[in-house]
Amino acid sequence: MNLQEHIRRVIKEETKIPIRLRRRFKHLDDEVDFRMGRVYTPNNICRFESGEELLEVMSDAVADSMYYTYFSDVDDSSKEWGMMYRTMVEYINDKYGDKIKEYYHINCGN
Repeated sequence: MNLQEHIRRVIKEETKIPIRLRRRFKHLDDEVDFRMGRVYTPNNICRFESGEELLEVMSDAVADSMYYTYFSDVDDSSKEWGMMYRTMVEYINDKYGDKIKEYYHINCGN
């Protein structure tokens, strides 16, 4: 695949994410940082079975918070919200997954 084809493919993938969600990725980052610093602290994360469970719970909580703060006008049973939810969870997993799992491991062991 040449560079131009690669650029077209990436742009096409990027445009599948609704613009109103892309504009709020900074808020998504802020929400993850808030939860890491204030909600899921070292003294209360060991109740989870693993780092993967912590990541799953945190991703769900962040997506819910984003919904109620920015997207409550979208029907939460709609296809649009389902796509936005999956995109947020994938974003969190890709950007913060290893960090959250390591955070769990450091504070709780295996």
